[in-house]
Amino acid sequence: MYARLTTFRVKPDKMDELLRWRKENEAAIYAQTGLQEWIGLMDDDGEVFVLSLFDNEQAARDSMPHVWALWEQMAPMLQGTPSARFLDVMAAKSFATRGAPMA
Repeated sequence: MYARLTTFRVKPDKMDELLRWRKENEAAIYAQTGLQEWIGLMDDDGEVFVLSLFDNEQAARDSMPHVWALWEQMAPMLQGTPSARFLDVMAAKSFATRGAPMA
């Protein structure tokens, strides 16, 4: 299992719009090949962290053109450009119980 950690900041007056966009585009988000799950987190200042879990590193990296297209749609709601980091998953008990391979 491999992860992509994405961070971005939402414009203060665009949070409701972003939440609607996410709901309307959930199928497009999950259309990323190899994506098993994603978790969105937000702090009080509008910074968002998205942890996306993939089958493997290649799937995580190969998804980037798809992700850039999604980010382009989100651009009017964001401050700056999102950033992505790629990480090995050391442990994920909830996925291990579903039969997902562990890194």
